[in-house]
Formats: sequence, structure tokens, C-alpha cells
Amino acid sequence: MSTPGIPTGSQVKFAIGLEPADAVAHLRAKGAAVTGGWTDWLDGQHARAFTVANVAKLDVVTDIQDSLVKALQGGQTLEQWRDGLIPTLRAKGWWKRDGTAAQLAAAGRVDAATGEIAKGLNPYRLTNIYRTNMQSAYMAGRYQAMVAQASSRPYWEYVAVMDRRTRPAHAAMNGRIFRFDDAGWQSFYPPCGYGCRCRVRSHSQRDIERKGLPVSSSDGKLQQVDVPLRDGLTARVTRYQDAGMGQPGYMQPDPGFDHNPAMSTWMPRLAGKPPAVSDAFVRQVVQGPAFERFVKAKGQLEGTFPVGVRQGVDDVATDPGVYLASDDLASGVGASVSLERLRLLPDLVAVGEQLDGGVRRLIEPDGMLQATLAERDGLLQVVALSWNPTAAP
Repeated sequence: MSTPGIPTGSQVKFAIGLEPADAVAHLRAKGAAVTGGWTDWLDGQHARAFTVANVAKLDVVTDIQDSLVKALQGGQTLEQWRDGLIPTLRAKGWWKRDGTAAQLAAAGRVDAATGEIAKGLNPYRLTNIYRTNMQSAYMAGRYQAMVAQASSRPYWEYVAVMDRRTRPAHAAMNGRIFRFDDAGWQSFYPPCGYGCRCRVRSHSQRDIERKGLPVSSSDGKLQQVDVPLRDGLTARVTRYQDAGMGQPGYMQPDPGFDHNPAMSTWMPRLAGKPPAVSDAFVRQVVQGPAFERFVKAKGQLEGTFPVGVRQGVDDVATDPGVYLASDDLASGVGASVSLERLRLLPDLVAVGEQLDGGVRRLIEPDGMLQATLAERDGLLQVVALSWNPTAAP
């Protein structure tokens, strides 16, 4: 039996038909990682790394991730995926409490100091893993498709299922419309919690005018709040609060979901997308938490991040973007430049002075940001960065 809002096998196939590379890439792009409790990943890092709470064997985590990728590609139902995975989990000692004490120890489930046996996986946990990852992948792919269409459909509406199982805070958001580049989408783009069935649909300017739809803004209405957890710790999430919302009068994602899964996982290439949309998108993500995590990881998060859009690139086959690569961060590029200064990169690319040798510079009242750009792997990338506080006029 399918659950409203959660992609079934046929819906997954439909999602693949819409944006196969994006949805599958969301799962593929995550590096498998071993962790403790799920609270280790509250800041959105679990969107970049695939992990299963308290599963201590990397090969088991990798098996689960690979099986989900295949399920997404093949449109498998929950039951089909689960039936195919259980034999592997049982063989490796991670299915329920199956196995002798020696077998559980060999599987890495026995704490050497206390003798405590870690919980194995069971049907309930597999259902949660499947639904959460499929919904995140589906919405991440949907996000990329919506960004690509934002020049013609720039208004996005939050849609909740609106039945008795819908969280009150999610129901309070139902029907609220924001521009695609509103900062709120960095936090409350679905899914916003385990089992969240919410989605987003887009509207054109004509839709807004013809139907008289009100457009909201999160400007000045976002705040950081601390939410208590069962283990006595707290998690910080972003709350959106606005007049006229139904009870409880605000929307805040559950701990661990305070991020946009697509913006936290990987960034799209900008070739073929309208320059104005690409520029707005880049400026938004460079100001957001995904860019901060990418920079602070200093190369531990693989990939490239768009940091600017060149003006006057008319060939649709040419990517107008400028990218910062994790390999360069690992080698020390920009190490002496503060995050605040790095967030000036979109301006440097768009309006900075161009010098010989791919050098660009942006003069600010208190100094100068300078970057060297070079073509590499088919992309224009930042290969050198510096901030000179003495260069201010």
C-alpha cells in the first residue's frame, strides 16, 4: 500500500523520467560514512554523506546505499527493495538479532568495552531508510528541474498533504508562495522531517496575476531557535514565522532536516540555463550554509561549487559559470581569505576588473579581492585567491 506524498515504484520511474541524472546523482554523490547516532548529522552533512545511524560497518552502509541507487534507477517498490536487501544484511550479521554472539562480534555489533550489542536493522528501520532517501532524492531532482525553469516559473508554492497525519507546522505552510530565490527555501524546501510528504509546485507570473495569488517573503522572518532532543542535547534549526499562519504560527524543519537536500549535496552545472536565473541561484547558495560547509571542509567534500556567472556568454552550449573546486581548497587556495570575503566572488566574476592572465579583481572600501581563473576539465575555475587589505583606494 502506498503512502500519500512518498514516491511509489511507478512514481520513482516518473521522477527518473523527469530528471534521472539529478535524482540518482543525489544518492551517488554521497560518500558512505560510519557514524554513531543520527544527531551526528544535524547540520545537513547527512545530505552530503550517506550513513545509517549506529551501523558500524562501512561495507554494510555502502551495500544499503548501492541498493537504494539501484532501486531509484529501477523504480523498485519498498517491498522489492527490502526483500532484495535483507539476505545481504542477514549474511553480514546486521539483520535483527539473528546470529550467534561470535557472528555478531565479527559483524562489528558488539562493544568491546561493555559487551553491549548494537541494534540490528529491522523492517521498521528499512521502511524509514527507504522513504527518507527516496523522498530526498526525488525532491533534490525536482529542485534542479524547477531551478532550470525559474525564468518562466519563478514562484514556488509549498504544498502539504493536509490530512490528519500532516504536522501542524507543515499544514501552516500549505499554499504559501515565495520566489524561487527566497532565502527560506534553504531551510524549508521539503522534506522537512522523517516521513514528510510535502512538495513544491511552481507558478508563472501569469498564474499569480490571473489567480490573484499572494506572494510571501521570508525576509526578516527567519530566526535560529534551539530545539531540545531526547538525549538532553539541543539542535539549532531555522524557524519561519509570519502573521496569518495557522497553528502553531510558524514553520521549522525537524532537527536534521534544516537544509535543502539539493543545495546541500551537490551543485548543478549552469550551461543552458538563463543567465539571470543562474546568477540569482549562485548568489543565493554562496550566501547559504552549503557554501560555508563546502569551504570549511577544505577539500573533504568532493566536487565543484558555482561561485559566479560571467556576463555576455551567448552560446547556450558554453557554461557561463565560474567554479571553486574541492581539490583546490584542499591544496590551500583561498585559505587566507575569510568566508565573508569569499562570498564576494559572484560580484568579482560579474563586475570585477579583468586583467591579463585570467586575473580578476574587485575593489572594496577596505581592500581588494583578487582571483585567477583558468579553464580546467571543461569548466572555468578559480585557481588562486587572495585578499589584500592594503589595496583599498
